[in-house]
Amino acid sequence: MNSLEQLVVSAQADFLAAVDAAALENAKAKYLGKTGQITEMMKGLGKLDPEEKKAQGALINAAKVQIETALTARRDALA
Repeated sequence: MNSLEQLVVSAQADFLAAVDAAALENAKAKYLGKTGQITEMMKGLGKLDPEEKKAQGALINAAKVQIETALTARRDALA
């Protein structure tokens, strides 16, 4: 399992562990916030060459979509 897959699994677990909306928002910030893990990975893309940037960007975006989907599902469950 690569680090992005681990990140997605970790985010999903954190979202499921959130017992209320505030806890869920804190978990969201850890991954998607200004200094979140996905955001930091995106910032690091600038250092890569164009081909590698394209490949890594696609992988990071796919992980981000999975995390956002899990977040939305948990928000709906808590509502």
